[in-house]
Amino acid sequence: MRVVLPALLLAVSTLILIPAGAAELPTIPILKLESKPVLDGSEDDWQAIPAVEIPLVYLGKPEWVKTVRLKAGIFGDEVFFYSEWEDSTADTQHKPHVWDAAQQKYLEGPQREDRFALEFAMTGDYDANWFSGKEFKADMWNWKAARTNPIHISHDKMTILSRQAMPESYKGTLPDGSAIYIQRPTDSGEEPYITKRYFKKQQDLMAKYLPRELLAKGTDDVKAKGIWKNGKWYLEQSRKLDTQQADDRRFTLGETVKGAIAVFDHDENEHHFISQTLLFKF
Repeated sequence: MRVVLPALLLAVSTLILIPAGAAELPTIPILKLESKPVLDGSEDDWQAIPAVEIPLVYLGKPEWVKTVRLKAGIFGDEVFFYSEWEDSTADTQHKPHVWDAAQQKYLEGPQREDRFALEFAMTGDYDANWFSGKEFKADMWNWKAARTNPIHISHDKMTILSRQAMPESYKGTLPDGSAIYIQRPTDSGEEPYITKRYFKKQQDLMAKYLPRELLAKGTDDVKAKGIWKNGKWYLEQSRKLDTQQADDRRFTLGETVKGAIAVFDHDENEHHFISQTLLFKF
């Protein structure tokens, strides 16, 4: 059985490329914004904010490097992030149903959406390397070009790493042979989309995931909009500094929060680009 590994999972083969013990971790300053950005995937509202260029390496292929330009700011009681990265194609379908005439049924298509993940430490000893052996909880914003971008949000989740077994968790093996358990629950317990099946032919290609008509409380905390043009994705995201919900990281002015980012270029979970541990300075 093929094991599907979760987002931001760092393979042992890349440990030497992303040194967890680096003396200075890249810092992203989160500055005061003069006006509230419009979430439209444009950099127009960000001209006064400097960008930080963050290198990401591809799991299993260290020669593949992707750079993300990241800007961050605060306006009122909200935090905003602007990101851009090169991607030669806009992949906006995810596992669609493709009609097979010979078998007279729908089969899963090969299409995979582009994704962008932001992660922020909550408790424990955070490390972007999930195989470091450290235990922690983190807040994850998982933007998905097919499943969440059409409804202008990012999938709000948590990352929980523990040496103890947890319900509905992935079991991984650390370099020393011991086990690590990885749990990725969705905030509110309900995904922002449903899975659709079709038993009779309608069109040659049908969407597998459809947005829910009504989102549960906490599901749409992270607002987002991504635009692809001229070989790049441009993404803006925002959220309240404090959502007053236990499954979200509360951001406080003056603090520094560890985190990481990952980029998926029409990839499965186990294949993606990942940063080292970052410092978000509010």
